[in-house]
Amino acid sequence: MNEFDVIIIGAGHNGLICASYLAKAGLKVSVLERRPLIGGATVTEELWPGFKVSRASYVPAILREISDDLGLTKFGLTTRPIDPQIFIPFPNGKFMFTYASHEKTAKEIEKFSRKDAETFLQFAKFAAMFVETIEPLLLSPPPSMSDLLTLMKDNGDMDEVIRQILMTSCKDLLNELFESEEVKAEFCMHGVLNTSMGIDTVGTSYILANSIGKTGYRYAVGGTGAVALSAASCLQNYGGSIRTNCEIKHISVKDRKATGVELTSGEKIAAKVVVSNADPKRTFLKLIERDELDGTFVRRVESLRSKGTSVKINMALREPLDFKAKPGVEIGPQHTALTDIAPSMVYVEQASDECKWGRLPKEPPLSMFCQTASDSSCAPAGKHTLSIIAKYNPYTLASGNWDSRKEEAQENALNVLEKYAPNVKNSILHIETLTPLDIERIFGMTEGNVTHLDQTLNQMLSYRPMLGWGNYRTPIRALYLCGSGVHPGGGVTGAPGHNAAHAVLEDWSSLKE
Repeated sequence: MNEFDVIIIGAGHNGLICASYLAKAGLKVSVLERRPLIGGATVTEELWPGFKVSRASYVPAILREISDDLGLTKFGLTTRPIDPQIFIPFPNGKFMFTYASHEKTAKEIEKFSRKDAETFLQFAKFAAMFVETIEPLLLSPPPSMSDLLTLMKDNGDMDEVIRQILMTSCKDLLNELFESEEVKAEFCMHGVLNTSMGIDTVGTSYILANSIGKTGYRYAVGGTGAVALSAASCLQNYGGSIRTNCEIKHISVKDRKATGVELTSGEKIAAKVVVSNADPKRTFLKLIERDELDGTFVRRVESLRSKGTSVKINMALREPLDFKAKPGVEIGPQHTALTDIAPSMVYVEQASDECKWGRLPKEPPLSMFCQTASDSSCAPAGKHTLSIIAKYNPYTLASGNWDSRKEEAQENALNVLEKYAPNVKNSILHIETLTPLDIERIFGMTEGNVTHLDQTLNQMLSYRPMLGWGNYRTPIRALYLCGSGVHPGGGVTGAPGHNAAHAVLEDWSSLKE
């Protein structure tokens, strides 16, 4: 039987980063991946000859401290800024850009409202203060809400932070701050980033403030898979190993301690520590025998909110989008920026309401990125790729099933995009649509939730995945979690992997015997 110090389940970017830190510390580490290629949702795949597609996530946010610690640039990772950051076309032919510079963004907002431009600068300063306060917490054990409030008390007006960021929906906050419907439309999309929540959900202002206060979107040269490949090279440099086509049947447990894994092939692999990069529900409800866990704990896991609502559309195009609001197929800032299509808060709210009742929205809000506008290596000469996330397409449908309704969701999204870029359908060379069910099947994410668990306030900080178990450890001794379902949550940051590795190293002396 093979034996390792640590087995990592899943070669997503967090699993690989966790493994790299542990291997760098001298542990014998093996990463086991169910798919034939590494990366999890942080993967570049050549879906069609010459077209290299960021098949799931498409904007990395790998933390500089992690990249520097592991030397990821030395192992091939190159990221470049996206600036302007977001392009927002409107049906009336107007458009807006947002920039890394808040002052430049304010100039754009002036086209819609001088008052809103001034208000934006004030709120951006407030949000930046909030982000500066919480950013050091990303690479530390998850703080409690009281810890966060104490920090805010030391660094600003705590009552205003509680009111605006913790107790208000982004809809209510944006209505309070801004008068322009266009400005509110754009920023409400920040508030529901990577979540199934509607804009009227309390806590979406937390996501909004993080997005505005942080800025600095980047793309990875070669697609987001470059993050995983660089981490894999780092791991192997320190003696770690990776096996693909290894599906875990279950985590082996003896006397309430993880002792390794058994593969679906029947092979058993022993380890002193097991770290799961799978989401909490998959880890506890599918990879561990039910009688190894307390019944109350299992019920709490079952009740975790993990609703996936994203349809991911990958396309190969013969030419870039030709936007009505900013015409032209010569590469310009409207192509290199991320693009949001959501003309009003009412539009976003209506789609969210449809989703809530299990219905496909006829007009889903869209978030998009054309990787090849900035990185021609991802497609044949003159051709392009486009990634689209169509929001508020529910995993659980009120009628029918995803296998029969996939084309309907795809057509809904393309019909919306065609109103803004009429050349889109005639430009399509190849297309792949991944429903929430497809995301679950391919990437192993419960209900197709791309952040493992929804990033609601009761599932963040020390509440992630649940109160009492927010420190990467689990009720099974020597079993840890390192994926997006633990602090600080989703996004291609690498922080959950970093933090879990440090938890293992902290406990190592008591585990290695």
